[in-house]
Amino acid sequence: MTATLPSTSLDDAEHPQVFTGTPSAGEPGQVDAHDVCAWFGDRLVLETVDLVMEKSKVTALIGPSGCGKSTFLRIINRMHEVVPGAQLAGSVKLDGVDIYGPGQRAMETRRHIGMVFQKPNPFPAMTIAENVLAGLKFSRTSPANKDDLIEESLTKGGLWNEVKDRLGELGGALSGGQQQRLCIARSLAVKPRVLLMDEPCSALDPTSTLRIEQTIKEIASEVTVVIVTHNMQQAQRVSDYCAFFLAEENQPGRVIEAGRTTTIFGSPTDQRTFDYVNGQFG
Repeated sequence: MTATLPSTSLDDAEHPQVFTGTPSAGEPGQVDAHDVCAWFGDRLVLETVDLVMEKSKVTALIGPSGCGKSTFLRIINRMHEVVPGAQLAGSVKLDGVDIYGPGQRAMETRRHIGMVFQKPNPFPAMTIAENVLAGLKFSRTSPANKDDLIEESLTKGGLWNEVKDRLGELGGALSGGQQQRLCIARSLAVKPRVLLMDEPCSALDPTSTLRIEQTIKEIASEVTVVIVTHNMQQAQRVSDYCAFFLAEENQPGRVIEAGRTTTIFGSPTDQRTFDYVNGQFG
């Protein structure tokens, strides 16, 4: 089975919308996914996902392993397309602009849609300060005041008070929790509209997890957050909205139910959602 991106309408082809540095850059963005399907080779792994991730809110993607949550996250960040044999159908829009539309560059999309991975990945040969500025360096962007940006980003990442006197030390020398917060600060330094987080606390101790959760709450007013988590308590603590993904036996992953977190955990409409959030499986 072959999947392709949806064709562009004549109006879109004549007047394509592309991301620019103005005027919404750095402001929270809304992500709209419509009829998103994903394949790895001939295997359909994600089917007909329709999901709105509202601006300035935290949306948690929950569900058992292997149901397509991380694949969906990578589609939003345009990382799915770099996997050999991967294919995609449907549309993903950021503030009404199709990120896969004509004229859209993956690098520019990733400047507006940042990502923090499950395992902290600071650049080990770079200092803490250099790590914060790495994204800007790669995009050949020069901030007006580097020192102010470093402090601002590390403060938003919940790390400034711990490293303000150690900015010249290597990022790889920090603890695991500190490295993850450094990666968050690095992502925030480029002023993204959306920040994707793929199980950012799965390898961290409870204290570091609490700090990351505090950071998520603090930055949500400035950047839309979409987080994949297997921790139901964490989803309840940090998110405004939840989407429950599930892959039935020999079936692709789908969104079974989505809505406000209080509804998903308190009075879901689908019995499968109720069973999952109450620990009956997964």
